[in-house]
Amino acid sequence: MQNQDDNLLKFDIPEIIYGRGSLSKIGQCAARLGGEKVFVVTDSGIINAGWLDKTLEYLKQEGLRYIVYDNVVTNPRDFQAEHGVQLYLKKDCDVIIALGGGSPIDTAKGIAILATNHGSINEYSGCNLVLHPIPPLVCVPTTAGTGADISQFAVFLDIKKKMKMCILSRTIMPDISLIDPELLRSLSPELIAATGMDTLTHAIEAYVSSLSWPMTDPHAIHSIKLVAEHLVNAVKTKDITALEGMSIASLEAGMAFSNAILGAVHALSHPLGGLYDLHHGLVNSVILPAVLGQNLSHAIPKFAHISKALGLKSKGMSIEDAALHTPEKVKELIEALGLPTRLSKMGVDAGDIPIMAEMAKDDICMLTNPCSYSKENIEAMYREVW
Repeated sequence: MQNQDDNLLKFDIPEIIYGRGSLSKIGQCAARLGGEKVFVVTDSGIINAGWLDKTLEYLKQEGLRYIVYDNVVTNPRDFQAEHGVQLYLKKDCDVIIALGGGSPIDTAKGIAILATNHGSINEYSGCNLVLHPIPPLVCVPTTAGTGADISQFAVFLDIKKKMKMCILSRTIMPDISLIDPELLRSLSPELIAATGMDTLTHAIEAYVSSLSWPMTDPHAIHSIKLVAEHLVNAVKTKDITALEGMSIASLEAGMAFSNAILGAVHALSHPLGGLYDLHHGLVNSVILPAVLGQNLSHAIPKFAHISKALGLKSKGMSIEDAALHTPEKVKELIEALGLPTRLSKMGVDAGDIPIMAEMAKDDICMLTNPCSYSKENIEAMYREVW
């Protein structure tokens, strides 16, 4: 018997503060949430760029004390959240600030989960297993790609199993996302390109997700338009207008995928992150064209809109013809960015494809793909881009 709650839809996002120089408001945000001793989660790249020093100065201006936890790496490990919460509790902190890309933000979410729910972070892998509210959380994204600052997702690497685990819960939604496009200026062109393709993947997967609805679709399709308009220029020039465009693209893609969830690209990417520790955005970029080719026939009208948002001149074309151009438009963008297109060039062993396909088939993101795939289908997609 169907539960009447199965028909209900929700749209959940944090408070958003956006604009050049908005980092200066970080102390006010923490104080407004009741902070007296703030726990700042970041990484070495952010420290070297000077953004941590600026953040701490703004906290001092509000009379706040702070503790810094910087034991964070790309594809954050499960034990890093557990180490972090020990320090958080020992130092008696009361608000968490995540300063960085997806890795510091996910680590901060993991620390927040364990601060009030206890146990091991691995216990919360799956949907809606985080029961108790987390401490106040402010996120300051320093990339335009992950959307972690406004999403109900956190992803960790299970070191023992060498696989990524997804935590999906509205309980871990941050309180405030503070987005300052100026912070993107310190990124390398390669990182802007890879995280930008992560944004595009989020937007496309959310738009064709089986859980997409009228509250998520406008954000997803506008994000795709912004990526097409700004990503190449952001990579080549770091022009502030282009960086602002990508900041909004990442924000809107995050709003869409956090509420409509994702699809097969992420399901296929997660095993590659777990086994090879590859950059998530880069892997999404390689996988995306192969999945698009298989998903096309299951959402023709929506892929026609996506092609148009990517710049296709579709006047006079049928909806079917316009949709079929989607992989081609994505490949053109990848080529313009100079990103890799083959897994074999990234150190991936073809012998691992059956193992990865088994993992991807059971990934939580596969549940909202517009169609389901067998292990053999998934292996074929891996081999297409190997």
